[in-house]
Amino acid sequence: MWFKALRIYQARTQQPWNSESLEKALAIKPFRSCTSQEESTAGWVSPSAGKLLVHSQGDHWLLKLKIEEKILPSSVVREQLQEQVDALEAAENRRIGRKERQNLADEMRLTLLPKAFTRSRYLWVWLDGNNNRIMMDTTTDKQAELALNLLREGLGSLPVVPLNTQLNPVQVMTQWVENQPPKDFELLDSCELRDAEDDKAVMRCKGQDLSSDEIQQLLQAGKRITQLRLSWQEQLSFTLTDSLMIKTLSFADQLLEEAADVNPDQDPLIALDAEFILMSNTLSALADRLVEVHEGLSDNLQQDQQKP
Repeated sequence: MWFKALRIYQARTQQPWNSESLEKALAIKPFRSCTSQEESTAGWVSPSAGKLLVHSQGDHWLLKLKIEEKILPSSVVREQLQEQVDALEAAENRRIGRKERQNLADEMRLTLLPKAFTRSRYLWVWLDGNNNRIMMDTTTDKQAELALNLLREGLGSLPVVPLNTQLNPVQVMTQWVENQPPKDFELLDSCELRDAEDDKAVMRCKGQDLSSDEIQQLLQAGKRITQLRLSWQEQLSFTLTDSLMIKTLSFADQLLEEAADVNPDQDPLIALDAEFILMSNTLSALADRLVEVHEGLSDNLQQDQQKP
């Protein structure tokens, strides 16, 4: 269950989340499999393989979204379509136009969908009631928006926005590489640099000493750090992006072993509890620290937080 990424959304106002209301909200959109003519479906399933759709630990709630997709390669559709077009053109002695070809392609997809294999994906969603945040284990915009829309559908409203801070993350990461990060952060060996005047000019460095003269010369030439590999308190290693999203998240062996130690009998529910508690405590602290080193939430979010 350990997250491999972290996308953070901040609620604009205090949220009235609780286990009962969340359970009712998720029950509006439980998972169901695709019908023969559907390309994808999504809905909530139990995080603990039980009956409840919400797994709670105090003011933290863990949700699990299941996404089912039909696998229908475009190459298969094109091949079948071309055979049909060739047959029609030969039979009717005419050329198939673009609009008719598109209509035939749509019909071909509908014909092939019932025969397609399905693939399932899962997205973990964590609601932090103490900080009015929603955390997701995804780097994909489409998946994140899907989860938020399903939550809104059940809750009625969900006034959240991507985490936004006073300082620009690019400015902060660049300063850390130019100088030094705070003591609880450690620079690792990879980063992404972009030209300040040409966003398409990208350099990716791996296995590099980020304090080296070569990296410093790139910064002096106007490059800016847009992704940075970091370690925090020897508990986590991750890549921080220019949108404060965390990728390639890895937990220290000490945390993994601590979770395993409380569950010698390998009970799945105890394992979920232990992992969720350790993970939520650690990642909540990291999120707070990231906000702090970026000098707090943006003005708009601060104003929203202060509203009665």
